[in-house]
Amino acid sequence: MLYAVQQPFAKALLAGRTTQAAWGSKPSFYAVSTEDRTIDPDLERFMAKRMGATTIEVKASHLSLISQPDIIARLILDAAGRP
Repeated sequence: MLYAVQQPFAKALLAGRTTQAAWGSKPSFYAVSTEDRTIDPDLERFMAKRMGATTIEVKASHLSLISQPDIIARLILDAAGRP
C-alpha cells in the first residue's frame, strides 16, 4: 500500500536552502532505526548528534513509524512534553 501511494519527492528539496536550521534553536528528537537499509543507522546517529537531539534507537527498518508505532508515539509525546 505504501509503495503504491508514495509520490516522488520534489527536486527542489535538493536545491533549496535555509537560512537557519530549526534544530539550532529548538529541541529536537530523533528515532534511529537500527535495521534501516535506506539510511545508514550510523548516518542517522551522526545527524541526531549534530542537532543535539534526544535520541532513541528502535530495532526496526526504515518504516519504524509503521512497525513500531507505540515507541514512535511515545517519542512524539515526549517531544510535545506530554506524559
